[in-house]
Amino acid sequence: MADDAASPKDDFQIAQFEGDPDPTGHYEGKVAGNYHILHEIGRGGMGSIYLAQHKPLDHLVAIKFLDQRLTCDNVYVEMFLREGRAAAKLRHPGLVAVYDLGFMEPDTYYLVMEYVEGINLHRLVDEHGPLDVARAADFVCQAAEALGFAHKSDFVHRDVKPDNLILTANERIKICDMGLAKRVDDHGQITQRGVVLGSPNYLAPERLNDALQLDSRADIYSLGATLFFLLTRRIPYEGTPPVIMAKHLSAPLPDAREVCPDLPNEICDIMRRMMLKDPAERYQTMEEVVEALAPLRR
Repeated sequence: MADDAASPKDDFQIAQFEGDPDPTGHYEGKVAGNYHILHEIGRGGMGSIYLAQHKPLDHLVAIKFLDQRLTCDNVYVEMFLREGRAAAKLRHPGLVAVYDLGFMEPDTYYLVMEYVEGINLHRLVDEHGPLDVARAADFVCQAAEALGFAHKSDFVHRDVKPDNLILTANERIKICDMGLAKRVDDHGQITQRGVVLGSPNYLAPERLNDALQLDSRADIYSLGATLFFLLTRRIPYEGTPPVIMAKHLSAPLPDAREVCPDLPNEICDIMRRMMLKDPAERYQTMEEVVEALAPLRR
Protein backbone atom coordinates (compact mmCIF):
# COMPACT_ATOMS: atom_id res chain seq x y z
CA MET A 1 0.00 0.00 0.00
CA ALA A 2 1.35 3.43 -0.89
CA ASP A 3 1.91 5.79 2.04
CA ASP A 4 -0.54 8.38 0.72
CA ALA A 5 -3.28 5.74 0.66
CA ALA A 6 -3.07 5.56 4.43
CA SER A 7 -4.21 9.14 5.00
CA PRO A 8 -7.85 8.28 5.87
CA LYS A 9 -6.58 6.76 9.10
CA ASP A 10 -4.62 9.86 10.14
CA ASP A 11 -7.25 10.46 12.82
CA PHE A 12 -5.60 7.67 14.82
CA GLN A 13 -2.63 8.84 16.82
CA ILE A 14 -0.18 7.48 19.34
CA ALA A 15 -0.74 9.07 22.73
CA GLN A 16 1.56 12.04 23.27
CA PHE A 17 2.41 13.41 26.71
CA GLU A 18 3.10 17.10 27.28
CA GLY A 19 6.25 18.35 28.96
CA ASP A 20 9.64 16.78 29.48
CA PRO A 21 10.02 13.29 30.94
CA ASP A 22 11.66 12.78 34.30
CA PRO A 23 15.41 13.35 33.87
CA THR A 24 17.65 10.29 33.74
CA GLY A 25 18.61 9.19 37.25
CA HIS A 26 15.91 11.35 38.84
CA TYR A 27 15.21 8.84 41.62
CA GLU A 28 18.73 7.56 42.23
CA GLY A 29 19.67 7.49 45.91
CA LYS A 30 16.11 8.05 47.12
CA VAL A 31 14.12 5.75 49.39
CA ALA A 32 10.68 4.40 48.52
CA GLY A 33 9.20 2.52 51.45
CA ASN A 34 11.63 -0.30 52.26
CA TYR A 35 13.49 0.12 48.98
CA HIS A 36 16.74 1.99 48.38
CA ILE A 37 16.85 3.19 44.76
CA LEU A 38 20.15 2.33 43.05
CA HIS A 39 20.16 3.36 39.36
CA GLU A 40 17.97 3.59 36.27
CA ILE A 41 17.84 0.48 34.10
CA GLY A 42 15.15 1.25 31.54
CA ARG A 43 12.38 3.48 30.23
CA GLY A 44 8.88 2.87 28.92
CA GLY A 45 6.09 4.97 27.51
CA MET A 46 4.67 5.80 30.94
CA GLY A 47 7.74 5.95 33.16
CA SER A 48 11.23 4.87 34.13
CA ILE A 49 12.47 1.67 35.75
CA TYR A 50 15.13 1.50 38.45
CA LEU A 51 17.11 -1.21 40.15
CA ALA A 52 16.47 -1.09 43.89
CA GLN A 53 17.43 -2.98 47.02
CA HIS A 54 14.95 -4.13 49.62
CA LYS A 55 16.72 -2.98 52.77
CA PRO A 56 15.41 -5.44 55.40
CA LEU A 57 15.71 -8.53 53.17
CA ASP A 58 18.73 -7.39 51.12
CA HIS A 59 17.47 -8.51 47.72
CA LEU A 60 17.14 -6.72 44.38
CA VAL A 61 13.89 -5.64 42.76
CA ALA A 62 12.90 -3.44 39.83
CA ILE A 63 10.80 -0.35 40.56
CA LYS A 64 8.77 1.38 37.85
CA PHE A 65 7.92 5.04 38.52
CA LEU A 66 5.01 6.74 36.78
CA ASP A 67 6.40 9.77 34.95
CA GLN A 68 5.67 13.05 36.73
CA ARG A 69 4.03 14.41 33.55
CA LEU A 70 1.24 11.89 34.02
CA THR A 71 0.55 12.01 37.75
CA CYS A 72 -1.83 14.96 37.38
CA ASP A 73 -4.00 12.97 34.97
CA ASN A 74 -6.26 10.46 36.68
CA VAL A 75 -6.56 8.44 33.44
CA TYR A 76 -2.87 7.55 33.45
CA VAL A 77 -2.68 7.12 37.21
CA GLU A 78 -5.53 4.61 36.98
CA MET A 79 -3.84 2.82 34.09
CA PHE A 80 -0.60 2.60 36.07
CA LEU A 81 -2.36 1.27 39.15
CA ARG A 82 -4.27 -1.17 36.98
CA GLU A 83 -0.95 -2.57 35.75
CA GLY A 84 -0.09 -3.43 39.32
CA ARG A 85 -3.45 -4.96 40.13
CA ALA A 86 -3.52 -6.95 36.90
CA ALA A 87 0.00 -8.32 37.07
CA ALA A 88 -0.21 -9.10 40.80
CA LYS A 89 -3.01 -11.57 40.07
CA LEU A 90 -0.88 -13.50 37.57
CA ARG A 91 1.75 -15.96 38.81
CA HIS A 92 3.60 -17.80 36.05
CA PRO A 93 7.32 -18.47 35.43
CA GLY A 94 7.04 -16.65 32.11
CA LEU A 95 5.49 -13.46 33.53
CA VAL A 96 7.41 -10.83 35.48
CA ALA A 97 5.94 -10.89 39.00
CA VAL A 98 4.59 -7.74 40.67
CA TYR A 99 5.10 -7.48 44.42
CA ASP A 100 3.78 -4.11 45.54
CA LEU A 101 2.28 -0.73 44.70
CA GLY A 102 3.40 2.42 46.45
CA PHE A 103 3.14 6.19 46.71
CA MET A 104 5.96 8.57 47.55
CA GLU A 105 5.65 12.32 48.15
CA PRO A 106 5.17 14.43 46.17
CA ASP A 107 2.75 12.74 43.75
CA THR A 108 5.00 9.81 42.88
CA TYR A 109 3.47 6.42 42.14
CA TYR A 110 5.61 3.33 41.82
CA LEU A 111 5.32 -0.37 41.12
CA VAL A 112 7.66 -2.95 42.67
CA MET A 113 8.45 -5.87 40.37
CA GLU A 114 10.63 -8.93 40.10
CA TYR A 115 14.08 -7.98 38.84
CA VAL A 116 14.92 -10.03 35.77
CA GLU A 117 18.51 -9.92 34.62
CA GLY A 118 18.65 -10.28 30.86
CA ILE A 119 18.16 -8.57 27.51
CA ASN A 120 14.94 -7.76 25.69
CA LEU A 121 14.48 -9.39 22.30
CA HIS A 122 14.42 -6.11 20.41
CA ARG A 123 17.87 -5.25 21.67
CA LEU A 124 19.08 -8.81 21.12
CA VAL A 125 18.11 -8.72 17.44
CA ASP A 126 19.41 -5.18 16.97
CA GLU A 127 22.81 -6.18 18.34
CA HIS A 128 23.16 -9.70 16.90
CA GLY A 129 20.91 -9.80 13.86
CA PRO A 130 17.89 -11.99 13.05
CA LEU A 131 17.41 -15.19 15.01
CA ASP A 132 17.55 -18.62 13.44
CA VAL A 133 14.18 -20.32 12.99
CA ALA A 134 14.53 -22.80 15.85
CA ARG A 135 15.51 -20.16 18.39
CA ALA A 136 12.81 -17.72 17.29
CA ALA A 137 10.19 -20.49 17.42
CA ASP A 138 11.35 -21.47 20.90
CA PHE A 139 11.14 -17.91 22.24
CA VAL A 140 7.71 -17.33 20.71
CA CYS A 141 6.46 -20.65 22.10
CA GLN A 142 7.63 -19.66 25.57
CA ALA A 143 5.87 -16.31 25.26
CA ALA A 144 2.73 -18.02 23.95
CA GLU A 145 2.67 -20.38 26.93
CA ALA A 146 2.86 -17.47 29.39
CA LEU A 147 0.29 -15.41 27.49
CA GLY A 148 -1.98 -18.42 27.28
CA PHE A 149 -1.92 -18.58 31.07
CA ALA A 150 -2.87 -14.90 31.26
CA HIS A 151 -5.67 -15.44 28.76
CA LYS A 152 -7.10 -18.29 30.84
CA SER A 153 -7.18 -15.80 33.72
CA ASP A 154 -9.19 -13.47 31.45
CA PHE A 155 -6.38 -10.98 30.84
CA VAL A 156 -5.22 -9.69 27.46
CA HIS A 157 -1.76 -8.09 27.41
CA ARG A 158 -2.45 -5.66 24.48
CA ASP A 159 1.19 -4.56 24.10
CA VAL A 160 3.07 -7.71 23.07
CA LYS A 161 6.30 -6.71 21.30
CA PRO A 162 10.01 -7.69 21.34
CA ASP A 163 10.80 -4.94 23.85
CA ASN A 164 8.51 -6.62 26.39
CA LEU A 165 10.05 -10.09 26.06
CA ILE A 166 13.14 -10.47 28.24
CA LEU A 167 15.65 -13.25 27.62
CA THR A 168 17.44 -14.54 30.71
CA ALA A 169 20.88 -16.12 30.86
CA ASN A 170 19.36 -19.63 30.76
CA GLU A 171 17.40 -18.84 27.55
CA ARG A 172 14.07 -18.38 29.29
CA ILE A 173 11.56 -15.71 28.20
CA LYS A 174 9.87 -13.41 30.71
CA ILE A 175 7.02 -11.12 29.64
CA CYS A 176 6.91 -7.71 31.25
CA ASP A 177 4.84 -4.51 31.16
CA MET A 178 1.21 -5.31 31.83
CA GLY A 179 0.43 -1.57 31.60
CA LEU A 180 -2.18 -2.04 28.89
CA ALA A 181 -3.56 -5.32 30.22
CA LYS A 182 -7.31 -5.51 30.55
CA ARG A 183 -9.85 -8.04 31.64
CA VAL A 184 -11.77 -9.53 28.74
CA ASP A 185 -15.05 -8.49 30.41
CA ASP A 186 -13.83 -4.96 31.23
CA HIS A 187 -15.55 -2.66 28.72
CA GLY A 188 -14.54 0.63 30.33
CA GLN A 189 -12.88 3.15 28.01
CA ILE A 190 -9.76 4.49 29.67
CA THR A 191 -8.57 6.56 26.71
CA GLN A 192 -10.35 8.91 24.36
CA ARG A 193 -11.53 7.58 21.02
CA GLY A 194 -8.88 7.87 18.33
CA VAL A 195 -5.91 7.76 20.72
CA VAL A 196 -3.91 4.55 20.69
CA LEU A 197 -1.67 3.56 23.58
CA GLY A 198 1.23 1.25 22.85
CA SER A 199 3.52 0.73 19.90
CA PRO A 200 1.87 0.86 16.45
CA ASN A 201 4.47 -1.55 15.05
CA TYR A 202 2.84 -4.68 16.49
CA LEU A 203 -0.75 -3.49 16.77
CA ALA A 204 -3.66 -5.84 16.07
CA PRO A 205 -6.13 -4.26 13.61
CA GLU A 206 -9.08 -4.76 15.94
CA ARG A 207 -7.49 -2.33 18.38
CA LEU A 208 -8.27 0.29 15.74
CA ASN A 209 -11.58 -1.11 14.51
CA ASP A 210 -13.41 -2.11 17.68
CA ALA A 211 -11.33 -1.91 20.85
CA LEU A 212 -14.31 -2.77 23.06
CA GLN A 213 -14.55 -6.22 21.46
CA LEU A 214 -10.84 -6.92 21.93
CA ASP A 215 -9.95 -10.43 23.08
CA SER A 216 -6.93 -12.71 23.41
CA ARG A 217 -6.58 -13.09 19.64
CA ALA A 218 -5.15 -9.55 19.54
CA ASP A 219 -2.12 -10.88 21.45
CA ILE A 220 -1.77 -13.66 18.86
CA TYR A 221 -1.53 -11.04 16.09
CA SER A 222 1.06 -9.01 18.02
CA LEU A 223 3.08 -12.12 18.80
CA GLY A 224 3.05 -12.96 15.08
CA ALA A 225 4.36 -9.47 14.31
CA THR A 226 7.03 -10.03 16.96
CA LEU A 227 8.02 -13.29 15.26
CA PHE A 228 8.34 -11.38 11.95
CA PHE A 229 10.82 -9.00 13.61
CA LEU A 230 12.81 -11.80 15.27
CA LEU A 231 13.29 -13.53 11.90
CA THR A 232 13.94 -10.48 9.72
CA ARG A 233 15.10 -7.64 11.99
CA ARG A 234 12.33 -5.57 10.42
CA ILE A 235 8.87 -4.60 11.57
CA PRO A 236 6.05 -5.93 9.34
CA TYR A 237 4.98 -2.48 8.14
CA GLU A 238 7.05 0.69 7.89
CA GLY A 239 6.20 4.39 7.73
CA THR A 240 4.82 7.04 10.06
CA PRO A 241 2.61 5.80 12.92
CA PRO A 242 -0.66 6.59 11.06
CA VAL A 243 0.65 4.84 7.93
CA ILE A 244 1.72 1.78 9.94
CA MET A 245 -1.68 1.58 11.65
CA ALA A 246 -3.50 1.85 8.32
CA LYS A 247 -1.37 -0.97 6.92
CA HIS A 248 -2.21 -3.17 9.90
CA LEU A 249 -5.84 -2.59 9.01
CA SER A 250 -5.77 -3.43 5.32
CA ALA A 251 -2.35 -4.04 3.73
CA PRO A 252 -1.24 -7.61 2.91
CA LEU A 253 1.55 -8.96 5.07
CA PRO A 254 4.93 -8.59 3.34
CA ASP A 255 6.71 -11.85 2.53
CA ALA A 256 9.47 -12.30 5.12
CA ARG A 257 11.43 -14.30 2.53
CA GLU A 258 12.01 -11.10 0.57
CA VAL A 259 14.33 -10.17 3.45
CA CYS A 260 15.48 -13.66 4.46
CA PRO A 261 15.10 -16.00 1.44
CA ASP A 262 16.12 -19.10 3.41
CA LEU A 263 13.13 -19.03 5.75
CA PRO A 264 11.12 -22.27 5.47
CA ASN A 265 7.55 -22.15 4.20
CA GLU A 266 6.28 -23.59 7.49
CA ILE A 267 7.36 -20.63 9.65
CA CYS A 268 6.09 -18.12 7.09
CA ASP A 269 2.70 -19.86 6.92
CA ILE A 270 2.40 -19.87 10.72
CA MET A 271 3.35 -16.20 10.93
CA ARG A 272 0.87 -15.30 8.21
CA ARG A 273 -1.97 -17.10 9.98
CA MET A 274 -1.12 -15.43 13.30
CA MET A 275 -1.41 -12.06 11.56
CA LEU A 276 -4.60 -12.48 9.56
CA LYS A 277 -6.73 -9.33 9.71
CA ASP A 278 -9.88 -11.16 10.79
CA PRO A 279 -9.44 -12.59 14.32
CA ALA A 280 -11.78 -15.48 13.43
CA GLU A 281 -9.30 -16.68 10.80
CA ARG A 282 -6.23 -16.69 13.06
CA TYR A 283 -5.21 -19.36 15.51
CA GLN A 284 -7.82 -19.07 18.23
CA THR A 285 -5.65 -19.83 21.27
CA MET A 286 -2.02 -19.63 22.25
CA GLU A 287 -2.08 -23.40 22.66
CA GLU A 288 -2.73 -23.69 18.92
CA VAL A 289 0.23 -21.38 18.26
CA VAL A 290 2.52 -23.55 20.40
CA GLU A 291 1.31 -26.72 18.68
CA ALA A 292 1.97 -25.21 15.23
CA LEU A 293 5.48 -24.00 16.15
CA ALA A 294 6.52 -27.09 18.11
CA PRO A 295 8.09 -28.97 15.13
CA LEU A 296 10.31 -25.95 14.40
CA ARG A 297 11.40 -25.43 17.98
CA ARG A 298 14.82 -26.37 19.28
